[in-house]
Formats: sequence, structure tokens, C-alpha cells
Amino acid sequence: MNTFRFLILTFAISSCGKLPAPSMISPSQTSNTLNVSYGIPPENYQKVLKEYLINNLKDYKTAKVEFINEPAKSSIDHLGDTYSGFRVCLSINEQRGDYYIGYRNHFFMINNNDVSLHLFDSGLLTIPFEYCVTRDTTKEIFIDDIPEDKQDIMVDKMDDIKIVKKEESPMILGNTYIVCKFDDNQETYVFNEQKNTFKIVKKLEESSFSVNFNEVYIVATRLNSELSINRVTGNATFLSESMKQGQCELTDKTKF
Repeated sequence: MNTFRFLILTFAISSCGKLPAPSMISPSQTSNTLNVSYGIPPENYQKVLKEYLINNLKDYKTAKVEFINEPAKSSIDHLGDTYSGFRVCLSINEQRGDYYIGYRNHFFMINNNDVSLHLFDSGLLTIPFEYCVTRDTTKEIFIDDIPEDKQDIMVDKMDDIKIVKKEESPMILGNTYIVCKFDDNQETYVFNEQKNTFKIVKKLEESSFSVNFNEVYIVATRLNSELSINRVTGNATFLSESMKQGQCELTDKTKF
């Protein structure tokens, strides 16, 4: 075992002086989080990472940085040791000679404002996606809303950057698109539970309803008409001068 570890250490030729571990000994997330000390939340994590990179990158003045996430509690096993703290991932593009080598993912574990572990994509080691990203479906956006501008941040400026999450379009956030069929007629509605709005959409024209709802029903009224939709079954009733029974399809995404 000691011989095996010695051979691994001979591969430590990275730009940050960290071990590019082969995939067979890649870090793994640990499920044993009892009695784990994560340390204090690193409110100044940008400063902590900046100082660490200045001391560990070969040419930090030309390196460009992108923040992948903000600190979150994590605990992983690596080379027989367990590391716990607040993980932060950066994407770093370093310069070699006259050229940049391309962005590589870097994983940092911060415990009590100190970097206790630093791993990065080295060819022998790949940082798993789930190590850097905590999925949150409330932050999903449509492809059309992906920002086109990319901001390059130099290492010596990274603690001056305020990380701002892109706000989703107010026309998209929380919208549920509903298609209802009554006899031979088909109508399209947009319901936004967060904004308490309900609209019928006909091509480029929109008309608003007053709406009340609970976990099972949406009841929208406008003038002398009332539309009642069962959110579980999709069954719908439209009351105006007469009563129509229909069926609605509810979805939280547009089709095109």
C-alpha cells in the first residue's frame, strides 16, 4: 500500500502543486455526516480563495476565474481521509506561454477560513458535476434566457466581484401554461401562482382574469364567466351563458 501511494505522489506535476489523482481513487461523497465539523461559514470565501490561489498558481496574474457556485456544506472521502467544510468550485483558465490552456474545474473545501482540500480537473482526475452543483429547480431558466456575455475575472480582482445570480424573466418565472378544450374550441391560459395572475392568450392578445386557487382547484373569473380547473385531473368547467365541460392539460413549461 505504501509503495502504491509513493507511485501516486510521483504524478504531482500540476500547476497548483496538487495531486492529480487517477480516477480509481477519485474523491467520493461520504454519507456518514454524524459528528462532522464543517467549521464556521466562510463569509469572506472570495478573499480566502484569492489568497490561496496567489500562493499556489504559477502565474496568478494572468489566470482568469469564473465562480461556479457559492459555499455549501459538504463532506467527501479522498485518499483515505475525510474532508468536511464548505465547498466552493471555480473554473480557472491559466496561461502557459502565449496561450491559455482552457477552463478547468477546481474544487475547494474551506474549513474555518482555510483551504483544507483542493482538487481539479487534471486529465487523471475529473471533478464530478454533483460536487459543485446543488440542484435547485426554482432556478431553472429557458435556453433563450441564457446570458450571452461572459465575464473574465482575474485572480487579483476576484474578491472585488459581487456574485449576482441572473434573475429570471418576469414573464417566465412561475408561469404554468394551460391548454383547455371545450367542444371544438381550444384556449390557452397562463397561470402564475406567485404573482396571483391568470390570463387567456389569443395570439398576441392577452386578457386577465381574477383568480383564486388552492392545491386542487383554480377558479378564474372575468366579467360574467367563470373557469374552474381541477389541478389534479385536468377536468374543467366553463360557466358563462351556458355551462361547458372540458379537459385541460397543465404543464410548467412551454412546448416550443
